[in-house]
Amino acid sequence: MKQYNLKASGKSFEAIDVPSECYIEFGDLLASKPLNSFEGILIVKNVFSHEIIDSLRSQYFSMFEGDYEYDGSEWTHVRSSKLSHGIGSHPANIFVRSEVFCNFIESIILKKLAAVLLRSEQSVLSPRAILRSFSHLSSRCTLAHRDRDYFRTSDNSKALTAWIPLGPADSHHGQLVYLKDSHKNISTITKLVRDDRTIASDLKDLADRLETTWYLPKVSKGDIVFHCLNVVHASFDTNNIIPRLSCDLRFASSTEYLDPKWSNYWRGDDGL
Repeated sequence: MKQYNLKASGKSFEAIDVPSECYIEFGDLLASKPLNSFEGILIVKNVFSHEIIDSLRSQYFSMFEGDYEYDGSEWTHVRSSKLSHGIGSHPANIFVRSEVFCNFIESIILKKLAAVLLRSEQSVLSPRAILRSFSHLSSRCTLAHRDRDYFRTSDNSKALTAWIPLGPADSHHGQLVYLKDSHKNISTITKLVRDDRTIASDLKDLADRLETTWYLPKVSKGDIVFHCLNVVHASFDTNNIIPRLSCDLRFASSTEYLDPKWSNYWRGDDGL
């Protein structure tokens, strides 16, 4: 199993490949019998075409005035935006409300996947969809946390997160990493949750304390990573000029298990 040496918030940590049983082809998932339960993480391969992902990526980065440049094959981050991410007239705040993005996250494909994984034909998407971008100009990464501490529901098994990379996402461009078996260690980890709902910035120290390791999923363009609300995850530093763009969605098995605070569009300063 390959080992990766990465950095988060400037501090080194190690991660390993996700086990093969955590991967499944899109078509195989839809054709198979309903899963008995969904725990931890699941990488669904080849869900969306490259054309769909490339189109979303280009439409977003072309909204910036000179902060990103396109060389004919890829976007690069050349200048930090003067606008605060996701606030006011920042493109992220506008893009999550756009017809093209809303059509994407409300697609039949995603509804079918959520229905299978949540074992519910009444599965529903939370309106609040998060859009994030990281590159060599990013000042920080996403600290270790659990989604259950942000998305509050009466039954954490009735909701899940879909993390969708919109372009390159790997050990060179940045992506999410997952703390092995953290969804099975709920009570211990709950004691580590801080007032700001994060758990740690030092990913090595956290893994050492819990005697575990970090998983690094292999994701390609068009793949989706689904994870349960209990699993601890984080992102890591990237020095790449090519930005990692991604969106975070929350699905619930029915409207009963949605968090009412997530009923509006995401804003970078909404405090949720």
